[in-house]
Amino acid sequence: MKNTLTNRTFKTPLGTISCALKSNFSFIETQNAGHYKNGTYEKFKTSAFDIELIEFKVKHPNYLGETISDSKCWIWRITKVKDIFENLEIKISVSNYPKNAEFDFATGENLDAFEIKNDQWKLHIGTEDGEVLNYRAENNDWFPTRLLNTKNHWQDITELNKSSIQTNVPELKTGEKIHLQYLTAFDKQNSEAINTWIAVDEHKSELEKWIGII
Repeated sequence: MKNTLTNRTFKTPLGTISCALKSNFSFIETQNAGHYKNGTYEKFKTSAFDIELIEFKVKHPNYLGETISDSKCWIWRITKVKDIFENLEIKISVSNYPKNAEFDFATGENLDAFEIKNDQWKLHIGTEDGEVLNYRAENNDWFPTRLLNTKNHWQDITELNKSSIQTNVPELKTGEKIHLQYLTAFDKQNSEAINTWIAVDEHKSELEKWIGII
């Protein structure tokens, strides 16, 4: 059984989104917090890792000029700093959703996602798929090259369920680091629009530019 080290929530018309970090250890210590141009951050220390949690909203309007009602996104930047085994897990889940809410998978190129909708609202939650993670591993871009093609030729570390996304952080060696991102966006229901789907389908580099990390 894992311990919840920290948890962030986002209330929407289609339920409360929870973004939780879990571990087989219980130790977590806040180091500092601050701001980027378009986001905030908190830095933590756990038993084996240094972690930066970045919270932000997606760029608005998007490159097509479309708008959304609101969004909330999280980036976890995790660096192994101690040579002990700590099993980290990040889970995005939905609770308190309306009885008439419908769930469906909404994956696409480079994207693992699901959607929630009813007759008034729609919401998408997404993260990078295994193909993107494998590409980042090839380029040692916040994903260790050592883990390239370790599972079915893709970095298959994320489990996509009807109402949750669960990522089991791969075992890292001291000094290795990993970037994991989770984007949510909601808007009024419109069967012709794909604005919330586009909002959660963003590349790491573009998000970093928008937030002001690089």
